Amino acid sequence: MRKEQRYTEAQKRFLKLDQSTMTEEEKDALRKLLLPRKRYLPESDAQGHELAADMLGRKKYEEFLALVKKIKYVFGAEGCWMRGDDLWELYYAIRRKDKTLCRIGISLDIFNLVLVFGRAECKKFELERDTYPRDEIQWTYDIARTEPKGKYMMFDTSSPITCRHLFRLLSYKMKPRRAVIKEDPEI
Repeated sequence: MRKEQRYTEAQKRFLKLDQSTMTEEEKDALRKLLLPRKRYLPESDAQGHELAADMLGRKKYEEFLALVKKIKYVFGAEGCWMRGDDLWELYYAIRRKDKTLCRIGISLDIFNLVLVFGRAECKKFELERDTYPRDEIQWTYDIARTEPKGKYMMFDTSSPITCRHLFRLLSYKMKPRRAVIKEDPEI
């Protein structure tokens, strides 16, 4: 099997440019130009983080890191990089042991939390559905793609209303190991 290269020969020439003389617009254009052209699987955790930072930009990448850190802390989970698909260029899967809690789909300048509910999780949600906001949570659940493995939902984590309910939704899949501490800026 042929090993994929992150950069094409043309992209490698752009890597040699002096970024210290560029404007912010030029740096942003270069960041986008240097993204992989195919679904690329990072070879290491460091390379995955570098690629995510390139795809998201600094501010969004910091938001991504904060969300990942909080989920991993609350659920005692680990993360790993996965190749993208038709919807997302790259995924960061959060797992505990062999069970996937959720994935975070990453594309150019955006990331969403991807959550798959099986039958058991759907039943738990249905029992409490009226306690969730209609526009952000119930609507996403109702329009989610249903496949044999379950409902595939994507949540925009930039919405504060959605974020307030994410950990409760995640707890349907896996029991948290720690309580969510909203006041702690480090989590």
